[in-house]
Amino acid sequence: MLTHLEMDREQIKIKMFQMADYTMEAVSAAVASLKNSDLDLAADIIKNDERVNRLEVEIDDECIRFLVTRQPAASDLRFILAMLKINTDLERIADLATSIAKETLRISGTPLIKPLIDIPRMSEIAVEMIKTSFASMTEKDVEKAKSVIEMDSQIDDLNIQVYRELFTYMSESPKNLSQGFSLISAAKSLERIGDHAKNIAERAVYYILGEDIRHQKHRDDIRL
Repeated sequence: MLTHLEMDREQIKIKMFQMADYTMEAVSAAVASLKNSDLDLAADIIKNDERVNRLEVEIDDECIRFLVTRQPAASDLRFILAMLKINTDLERIADLATSIAKETLRISGTPLIKPLIDIPRMSEIAVEMIKTSFASMTEKDVEKAKSVIEMDSQIDDLNIQVYRELFTYMSESPKNLSQGFSLISAAKSLERIGDHAKNIAERAVYYILGEDIRHQKHRDDIRL
């Protein structure tokens, strides 16, 4: 039979995974709306951001209540501290997905100046990073968390590639400037989403090992 502490902890975990699902869905849908010039989908993403905001507040409240009423120690304390920070990262990822959807509306159905290949790939990597980060926490697998940290460089490289390619298009014709800036903004949002996903992986390592690796230069030295 579960104790009250275990039940409270499980409830927080359920809501956090629900928020992660909403967030990953928003990232994928935002890029789909951009790629397909789907204005209705973009509008839905912006509207649904309020759902994530409400869940963020609920999780924060439950985490604080857990700290005050259960006075957790050791791994339970690390769990709650990690959840509080991950909650913030997920909310910011959802905000960035909303920013991408707004770029879809700004382009407003105008034919894209080029087929989108790298931006959808950035989205796929970012979603995989979030998914793997949560799997690492569930399985208490530090190697999975480390793999997420390494994946962030792939998004950074693609962001640079997108910028260079779009800058070429923008240089060729002033007509490409507005859309080019929108697509660069979308890629930058995905690059920042990758940073937040990396943060989540680092919080996972803290939860599993009790070690803060955020500013370590050589993350291969993470203790196992």
